[in-house]
Amino acid sequence: MNKIAIFDADGTVLDTLEDICDCMNQAFVHFGYNTYTYETMRKSVGLNSDELVRNILGDVTKERASEIWDYYITIVEKKGTVKTKVFSGMKEVLTALKARGYYLSLFTNKTADELAPFIPLFLDALGFDDISPVGGTEMVKPSPKRINALLKQFDVLKENAFVVGDGETDVLTALNAGVTPVAVLWGNRDKEQLEKVGAKLFANEPRDLLDIIK
Repeated sequence: MNKIAIFDADGTVLDTLEDICDCMNQAFVHFGYNTYTYETMRKSVGLNSDELVRNILGDVTKERASEIWDYYITIVEKKGTVKTKVFSGMKEVLTALKARGYYLSLFTNKTADELAPFIPLFLDALGFDDISPVGGTEMVKPSPKRINALLKQFDVLKENAFVVGDGETDVLTALNAGVTPVAVLWGNRDKEQLEKVGAKLFANEPRDLLDIIK
């Protein structure tokens, strides 16, 4: 019987916080705004494009937020991987899940252009059967549309599918699709935030996933 484990990117598989914040701060400076600390910006990482910008800056128009975001993407394409790394233990976990017969998917709200620099540097070596950057599409989290498509593509029943992520949108996407969310606590949200949206299964470190996803 087919099984699938669907992983978020930022804060789950990839430690990208510092690169995201550095690139975003560079975009803010370009448009005349202040810079922000990693800890301040951590609370917004994982939100969709201009929503992330507006959450940090506050009272800016959607049009200006989109303009800042578009400029941010140009920086990511050049400098977005400088400090990024795969979280320690994640490659071993993915290898073990593959050995247990799981299909592996990377499912992120990054756009294809935003994710592109990370694929040859980090993701190609991790054994994913599918990489789904859905930013800018109708499939952005917490929509269940991409999960439903993956279940159909790999012929997996809902009870054999897990969504692993560090954000509220990851938990909500899984619940909206009727599959099992597994919240990780090494990313950009704390346990209380994730419990508020319905998370019940938690991993403190990557190897804990092997005790949850059998």
